[in-house]
Amino acid sequence: MKIVIVGAGVVGESLCSELSEEGNDVILIEKREEVLNRIIDTNDITGLVGNGASYENLFEAGADKADVFIAVTEADELNIISCIIAQKIGAKYTIARVRNPEYSADKKFVREGLGISMMINPEEEAAKSIMNKLKFSNATSVDSIFSNRATILELEITKESSLKGIMLKDLDKVTSEKIIIFIVKRGNEVFIPSGNFVLEEDDSIYVTGTSDAVMKFYNEMGYQHKNINSAMLIGGGTISHYLTERLLKIKKQVKIIESDRERAEKLSRSYPNAIVIKGDETDQELLLNEGIKNYDAVLALTDKDEENIVISMFAESVNEGKVITKMSRTLLLPILEEKGLYSVIVPKKVIADIIIRVVRSKINVKGSKMNTLHRLVDNNIEAIVFEVSPQSKIIGIPLKDLKVISDLLIVCILRDEELIYPGGDDIIQAKDKVMIVTLKRAIEDIDDILE
Repeated sequence: MKIVIVGAGVVGESLCSELSEEGNDVILIEKREEVLNRIIDTNDITGLVGNGASYENLFEAGADKADVFIAVTEADELNIISCIIAQKIGAKYTIARVRNPEYSADKKFVREGLGISMMINPEEEAAKSIMNKLKFSNATSVDSIFSNRATILELEITKESSLKGIMLKDLDKVTSEKIIIFIVKRGNEVFIPSGNFVLEEDDSIYVTGTSDAVMKFYNEMGYQHKNINSAMLIGGGTISHYLTERLLKIKKQVKIIESDRERAEKLSRSYPNAIVIKGDETDQELLLNEGIKNYDAVLALTDKDEENIVISMFAESVNEGKVITKMSRTLLLPILEEKGLYSVIVPKKVIADIIIRVVRSKINVKGSKMNTLHRLVDNNIEAIVFEVSPQSKIIGIPLKDLKVISDLLIVCILRDEELIYPGGDDIIQAKDKVMIVTLKRAIEDIDDILE
């Protein structure tokens, strides 16, 4: 598949790396020659130095023949113009990264009126992800699948947990809920466990089931579920804008700390029901005076990773509630784990995962549709949901008779409204939505699970 990418920032570089590794023909357009050359040297791609909104440059890069055209520069207007030109000259599918809330508010009109296939906002997607995390205050990460019918939860097994020492096939001895533990991280090792796998203290487990079953399991296992009724947002950027809107809509108390006067005043005008404080986000005395100890959730959302780490460490030391840390650079994530900060949001990773899913679905237009893609355990495992095509080779065969690749598990099946945890005698039917987890990369079709 021919893919043209405009913009060599964190998202653009990540897409170049992953899409080229999956065998796609990738060309990158970037105006900074030294940055472009570095990415070309470390990835199997070609590149063009120049403006990604230039008609001549797009033609030279082959945008007219592109299966997917992706504009992910820091400038919304450039991304939109690039996609309009690419679509006009022949690109089959265009994706524009658009961050400005004013554009996002008119997303449908802008997208349809200008012929852009998809507009994606990293901050808005990050806010959605944070709202998920706030539902389970003791969970490390939370994802939704099957259009919110089911939930994926990452939990740590504590010293007191009734899960400690349990063999997975005996899970029904400690819970009556229909859930499945499908990944275990133990130290630096990652397992897709069998029924004989025994859970240990400090294991990180990934659990899935219907959203109701997962919530009941969460409470049943002694993870204290605390409703988040108040949140302190430290940093008043775009994520805080989207988050405040969502939190106020469900009647939560919101306080925002922002050092920039113009930003603070704009937030105050936009959200009169929120409390906005103009002040230094890293001033611990200010944070204490503003009641950081008393909020159910504290979110470090400034534009600087280092500040967010320091703020989160301070919040953890004085607040027993949920602490969430925004990060831009994935290289710093191990530092957060060392400091005990596990609930992290990386907006650029969120949209990179979404774009990868879209690209893979375009590769596989005649096969089973990829509905969702989740990167778990530091990107070591992929959880993918496919809608099974009537032409699939796996239909009608008992799962025990399927010859599947190693390091793969068929986790669950959504059939109509029923969530099924399949055994060896179960079969997959056309139009089923099937969730698999795998250590492999570049699975583009459900049939790719076969040997």
